Amino acid sequence: MTDEPTESTGADDAASPVALLCELVGNAWSTLKTVYYADSASWRVMKAGGLLFFGLFCWAGSNILYSYNQDLWLLRYPMAYGFLLLAYGPIHHLVTLPLSYRLRRANGWLRTVGQRLPNGMLVVFLVAVLVLGTFPVGAMTVDFRSTLESSGADISPDLHCIKSDVGDDVEIHCHLSESRGVDSVVVRSGGNDIHVDDDPPYEFTIRASEVESVRGQQQFTVELRDEDGGLVRRYVRRLTLIEEG
Repeated sequence: MTDEPTESTGADDAASPVALLCELVGNAWSTLKTVYYADSASWRVMKAGGLLFFGLFCWAGSNILYSYNQDLWLLRYPMAYGFLLLAYGPIHHLVTLPLSYRLRRANGWLRTVGQRLPNGMLVVFLVAVLVLGTFPVGAMTVDFRSTLESSGADISPDLHCIKSDVGDDVEIHCHLSESRGVDSVVVRSGGNDIHVDDDPPYEFTIRASEVESVRGQQQFTVELRDEDGGLVRRYVRRLTLIEEG
């Protein structure tokens, strides 16, 4: 009497990749939790440093993209995330988690606070990201376009601006440190020209009432142009960051 060959339905073979994937995900999650809860000084410093660099990457990358296309308003949220993560990441791993572990060894309400502190801080962080992404502040937004865009010519005068109160308005006076290679200066705000200066040494005065708000901040752009009308240099100035004269 011989044994009959068994036939495989293929169900086990089909389940194997799924089981393997679940196992990989489970192992990755366990590793992530192990790293997250690692409480040695070296691990805390490494995690804080990693989040610091990740936050810088998100903030700078979002700013660069947003500088060139301000219609992509959703970029303000990763921008806010990265900006806040610069402070939140180190504080969370160097202060919040060690304090949480210490409070968990206590009794009563301190133990409850220790158990809920990390999640509570995370909720506050995410709410702050939503608020700051919806209402961005000047310190969070940087117009990299003014730094990255130029004609390539070796012309880089400094633009000096001061502001002063004039009645109910604010007067902004600006001048260039040198005028070599510059044929005209165009001051723009909100997509409109508010001042054009064709005569050296290119000093101009504008008023805050002429300056439009961009991303919640009053700002204007100063474009230096050569004799062919080509862009030599572009500067962006926010009223809140201009010194009082």
